[in-house]
This record gives sequence, C-alpha cells and structure tokens, in this order.
Amino acid sequence: MCLMEIDDFSSVAGHPWASLWPSENQPIVQAAIEKARSGRVARFIAACPTPKGTLKSWEVSVAPIRDEQGTIVAFQSLSRDVTRRETSRREEKLVSRELSHRIQNLFAVVDGLIHLSGRRHDGAGPFVATLRERLGGLGRAISFIHPMNDSDVASAPRTVRGLIEALLAPYREAGALVTLKGDDAAIGQSALTSVAMVLNELATNAFKYGAMRDTCGQLTITLVRQETHLLIDWCETGVPGLTGSEPAGFGTTLLDRTIHGQLSGKIQREWTSDGLDVHMTIPLASLE
Repeated sequence: MCLMEIDDFSSVAGHPWASLWPSENQPIVQAAIEKARSGRVARFIAACPTPKGTLKSWEVSVAPIRDEQGTIVAFQSLSRDVTRRETSRREEKLVSRELSHRIQNLFAVVDGLIHLSGRRHDGAGPFVATLRERLGGLGRAISFIHPMNDSDVASAPRTVRGLIEALLAPYREAGALVTLKGDDAAIGQSALTSVAMVLNELATNAFKYGAMRDTCGQLTITLVRQETHLLIDWCETGVPGLTGSEPAGFGTTLLDRTIHGQLSGKIQREWTSDGLDVHMTIPLASLE
C-alpha cells in the first residue's frame, strides 16, 4: 500500500485488477491475464499512476496458481517499481537518437562531398555511384544500432539472420567474403540494439584488422538454435598474426558488458593460427 500510495485499501478492494490501470494499458494487462489463464507466466512493463497521481513504471509478472489436481484456481501478480530504471532508459534513448542524428548528418555531408567531387572528374561517375551506395548501406546498418526514430526500429529485421544480413551487406558489397549459415531466431525490439551493437563491433574489428580487411580473409557465421539458447560462432580465417595479447580496449569491454549484462549470455574468444573464433551463447528469452 505504501509503494502504491494507497491510504485506504477499501477504495480498491474488489475492483478488477485491469480496471486499476490506465485505459491505454488495460489491453496489455488483460492479455497477461489470458496468458496466465492458459497456464503460462506473462511479463510486461507498463506505466500506471498511483491513486495520488504519481506516475510510476512497473515490471509485472502474472502467474497461475494451481491446486493439488493441477487446476488453476488463482493468479499471482508481482509488480516491481522500475521507475528510476525506465527513466534512465528513456534518457539513454534520447541521447542515442541525438547521436544517430549527428551520425546521419555526417554521412549526408560526406555523401555530398563525394558527389560534388565526382562531378569535377570525367569518368569518375561509376566509382562515385558505387562508393555512395556502399556509404548509404553502412548508414542504414548504423541506424539499427542507434535508431533515430521509431521508423528505423520498425524497418529493422525481425530475426537474427535478417539483422546479420543487413549489417554485413555494405561489407559484402565492398568485396568481403562472408558466409552465413545455420538456424535462425526471432528478435524483439528490446534486444535489437544490443545484438546489433555486438555484431557491428565484431564487423568493425574484422574490417580494420581481420577477415574483412582484404579479399584474403573469410568470415563464416554459424547459427545453432538449441532448446533454450542461440549459439553464434563468428569464425575469421585467412588472417595470420592475430593475437589476443593486447590489453582489452573499449570495444572488448563493450562486447563483454553487452553479452553478459544486457543479453545474459556468454562470450569466448579463441585465437587460431590464421584467425579468430568468437563463440557466443545467448538465451532465447533474452532475444524476445
């Protein structure tokens, strides 16, 4: 009652639980109840003001309670106040969109300079057109990592394979040898940015130092879907001399924190005689 700022419990006693939520969130609450009615655990995050008008964000789970015969006789709802976390997330999203806006502006300036420069040199048209196309592909890939608006998120691929294809398309068009094989898994909006960030960091390193640095290297990505996890093997070959003896930089820290902290997964690196293998294990639940 203290957390929800309810002074008199009789004011809410006997009311349908969904009716205590704002009208725009009642369908979400009702859907969670129906999912629990089918025997599954439902989870959602939504905003709901207290009776005193304080707007709070709640992380909610709804689970069925069964009797000795297995019959569902009640539901249990657990609500956790995550207002501070959700506020920080909204602020981070705003900063991310501002960063995306600045990046897209930079791409536009570079594209304009290439276009103007190409007009001054006879015969440079095909080269300029190819360069601008690849630059545009790289810009679209970056928009998955730092979406500037909801349309960027809506247009993003909804599977891990689709996301990999989209992020690596600019490198393939530039001549990189990339093979993608194996299974697939759906990916939700909440996991999209984290997975894209991981893949982009690996691709950037492969382009600067590894298999996509020139046409001698080969990048093979294998996806294996298990019952509860997705295994991603990122294998770079044809690149002798790679070593993991250097101190961990920001990119390595970013990868580890994203995999462990945001996706609840595991990552393991193995330097071979002619390249690098990165093995990642991500729970399917973290991709929802």
